[in-house]
Amino acid sequence: MQNHKMPPEATLLDMMSRRAETHEDKLAFSFSYDGDGENSRRVTYRELDTRARAIAAGLQADGAAGERVLVLCRPGLDHIAGIFGCIYAGAVAVPVHERLAPRLSSVVPDAQARFVMGVAETHESIKAALDALGEGRDLRWGLMDEVSADAADWVAPDIDASATAMVQYTSGSTTTPKGVVLTHANLLHNMESIRQSWEGDDADIACLWLPSHHDMGLIGGIFSMIHRGCTTHLMSPTSFIKRPMRWMEAISRHRATYTVAPNFAYDLCVEHSTAEERAALDLSSLTTAMNGAEPVQAASLQAFAGAFASAGFRPSAFSAVYGLAEATLLVSGGSDSELPLVGHIDREALSGDRIVDSVAGDRSVAVVGCGQPRAGQVAIVNPTTRRRCETNEVGEIWFAGPGVAQGYWERAEETEHTFAASIAGTSEGPFLRTGDLGFLASGELFITGRCKDLIVIRGGNYYPNDIELTVQGCHSALVSGRGAAFAFTPGLRQVERLVVVQEVDRERIEGAGFAGLIDRVRTAVADRYGIDTHSVLLVERVSIPTTSSGKIQRGRCRQQFLDGELTPLAQWQTPSAADDVVKAGQLEKALAAADFVKAALAGR
Repeated sequence: MQNHKMPPEATLLDMMSRRAETHEDKLAFSFSYDGDGENSRRVTYRELDTRARAIAAGLQADGAAGERVLVLCRPGLDHIAGIFGCIYAGAVAVPVHERLAPRLSSVVPDAQARFVMGVAETHESIKAALDALGEGRDLRWGLMDEVSADAADWVAPDIDASATAMVQYTSGSTTTPKGVVLTHANLLHNMESIRQSWEGDDADIACLWLPSHHDMGLIGGIFSMIHRGCTTHLMSPTSFIKRPMRWMEAISRHRATYTVAPNFAYDLCVEHSTAEERAALDLSSLTTAMNGAEPVQAASLQAFAGAFASAGFRPSAFSAVYGLAEATLLVSGGSDSELPLVGHIDREALSGDRIVDSVAGDRSVAVVGCGQPRAGQVAIVNPTTRRRCETNEVGEIWFAGPGVAQGYWERAEETEHTFAASIAGTSEGPFLRTGDLGFLASGELFITGRCKDLIVIRGGNYYPNDIELTVQGCHSALVSGRGAAFAFTPGLRQVERLVVVQEVDRERIEGAGFAGLIDRVRTAVADRYGIDTHSVLLVERVSIPTTSSGKIQRGRCRQQFLDGELTPLAQWQTPSAADDVVKAGQLEKALAAADFVKAALAGR
């Protein structure tokens, strides 16, 4: 008997067209614009394939094959069809959200695309915005919802696994967004790694709200669900932000088995729901609730599991994962443990980059295991010496594997630094430098923070996410997940000082008052870390800058602090604070000027 096993899928085109053949009229995606399921659109696997062919035929007729194409619209079925239209055309998709003006101003000129796909409803307004930026003159527009080409006119492109499929821009949590160049092979390998970290099959039902221009929403959501052949119910990210419980209600309504979101999303569902609302749900169908894209907090897992136990949520559904755009997405995920691994390490030892087990309490830090390295090799490396760390040391997470991207678009120097690292004294490499700090234990990867965010005061290392968690635990009025801790150097010879910017829910202040909240923050930081704050600023809700996926942009918040652009409801500062900030600003400008002069001289 002959073996009729299908050949392996080499490209996303192979993947999508094969799912259309296999699943035909099975629902691929529904998208709810209001989040409540009333105003929604649906598309089957066959319909998505047909629409992608028609869009691709139009792109091919315009000469876009092999070119970068901005897919510029809000999350929804049009965005998905546009991305696959690019893939079917043999073009390079560049997903961008039309409403994110700061990203447009950096991504559009950086991508150097000549083609853009939009939708009729917002075409004129977006074109005007790009024209105002000076970036719209030479762009050739196509409208995904007014395609004149016929699917029958599509010609299969001559592409293979090594062809570039996408330029995926980073979230910009620490720097300006950079374009990560991803091949079909990168994407398919990472999707297989995600599949291995999540036990399930094509009977699974996913429910997601993540934006589809973001790596976690697009690759961890859209692409991975197609890879598995699932049905996926999507909602507008705006609908979720306006009322987080819509996400849980959708899971209950659709009997979803799978979802994924950053840590803050689970916090929001606890904070913005009542016991009666939670008890009215049925989350017993949910077998996998992935948590990633930012540090996973043990307190968040515990709070959510406790709050939604009445809805049938099982703590075993939680799956902590770790990844980044430069690795396509997933680095680690999936555990042999029924529940997420939670370790407690000594806070003082951690400040010296050492791992010493501790008992839960004020002197310890809770860390959550983000699963087993699935997509390749993980090494923990001292970022300064570039030597492997000992098993009881914290270091930078370096990663090597087929999912590592090809580099940054048009950024050779940054690509060399980030994607071509080698371990000192060995021939091991190249590795991707993730910029994240962590350690390996019990076969799992634990994340402690980011290199660029690390606060160093008097020789001790302090993690901003840990300080922020301490601050937000002082009072219920201090909004969970909405604070920024960072350091700055007031003058040339002074040590770094700590600044805390924290959003406040005015309705929960009660008798504490602003002065009382600030006093609690200063006391908690001093008691737990033994350091004094230079400044504490309490600000309005949703005023701290974040990325499109909700990550706090500490660097940008720090710059706003130095530039005097923050508008606090209340603040406390050391007596010399105003002069300190001026000196810091002058110093940073002087250093930047010195770097510019050095670069100019080097290039003579």
